[in-house]
Amino acid sequence: MPEQVIQGLNFLAQILEIIGAGALVLGFVIGTVRYFRQIRQLGASTAFGQYRQSLGRVVLMGLEILVAATIVKTITVDPTPKALGMLAIMIGIRTMLSWAMVLEMTGRWPWQQAAADPPE
Repeated sequence: MPEQVIQGLNFLAQILEIIGAGALVLGFVIGTVRYFRQIRQLGASTAFGQYRQSLGRVVLMGLEILVAATIVKTITVDPTPKALGMLAIMIGIRTMLSWAMVLEMTGRWPWQQAAADPPE
């Protein structure tokens, strides 16, 4: 690949890393502010449940962006077997975290269908 393309993709990976980290921080701040506002309106228990779901969604989104940045960086900057192995491990960990968070937020595994509403 031409050097300019590699530099451009490396810059893109850095931008994605900044966006991913920013999404995590911003999502945490916004979710926390909403949590304290909702405590008064919904009660602590309901507000906490929504807060946990909100943070779970933020973490999943941030991880997806960071994985995209790592894929771009690994393919363009350091396509060694060691880097590819580390990428595979990171994607595996992200997948397991994603499954655990979906289970926590919905009460079912991602591959399970949601329970049908009972007939009226």
